[in-house]
Amino acid sequence: MALPLFIRKFLAPVEVKLVLSALSMEAQLFRDDRKLGGGIATDIVMPKVVSDVLTWSKSIEKDIQDGKPPRVLALFLTMNVVRDYLASGRFHIYRGRLSMQGAALKGMNAYCLNELTKLGQMTTEEQRAALQATNSDIAAVG
Repeated sequence: MALPLFIRKFLAPVEVKLVLSALSMEAQLFRDDRKLGGGIATDIVMPKVVSDVLTWSKSIEKDIQDGKPPRVLALFLTMNVVRDYLASGRFHIYRGRLSMQGAALKGMNAYCLNELTKLGQMTTEEQRAALQATNSDIAAVG
């Protein structure tokens, strides 16, 4: 039987706690950005991202020790969950058309990509390609 989430957070390595802290700060920044519907997207995504951080704690611990900033990991993990959700079809009202929740998730994806580009973790071309891939996924499902 797996330990409850709050116990797993308490027992997590320092590196994982750093990523969780960075994730919390990003969630607050996104929530404060009303034009993107940040509260909606944050409420949908964060439980899964926190679970992923705790599930991949060994890998995260190594990445932090290898010099990867906690904020970068938080943004990448968030972006991956958001893209999975957008490609699932759960947040469409019909094929290629997102619901209000889906639009908020798409905004969160763009935010993560913009921040990762600003941090030098991806090029503008990689950012554009990731946005295009997300748009293709959205168009294909629903």
